[in-house]
Amino acid sequence: MRVYMVFITWDCHAEVWCALSEEIPLALEHGSFDELIERVKLAAPGILKLNEMEPAGMFHFAAEKRVGVI
Repeated sequence: MRVYMVFITWDCHAEVWCALSEEIPLALEHGSFDELIERVKLAAPGILKLNEMEPAGMFHFAAEKRVGVI
């Protein structure tokens, strides 16, 4: 089992968190950061299996939220 990297960013225009991974064909979004993490943990194992990829032993999440200054 391996560790998969998932990047989470805030989309200020849509006002949702977006989860993307270059290692897994994954693109999810949700208004809640915590709920998005749960969606990734639920969806990713099935995506990995469908794509005949190695199961996840762990996910490494990196998050970023850019805030503009007025």
